[in-house]
Amino acid sequence: MNDFQLENLIKAIESCFKQNYCALYFEDLVRKFRPEITEDELRTAVKTMFNRKQLATEGDLFRLIVK
Repeated sequence: MNDFQLENLIKAIESCFKQNYCALYFEDLVRKFRPEITEDELRTAVKTMFNRKQLATEGDLFRLIVK
């Protein structure tokens, strides 16, 4: 996955969170994007979002940080 594809995936993940009140489990993302996007690609995007402080966790629940 190149940088452009990663950024597009991150935008799609953000949209998913916003449609679901800013909170999702990783399994929810897998179901939403499979089979077009692999779990590894999703993990990469989620990790990038954590590194950018766009996501926070509450146990297994991911929360989108809205600025």
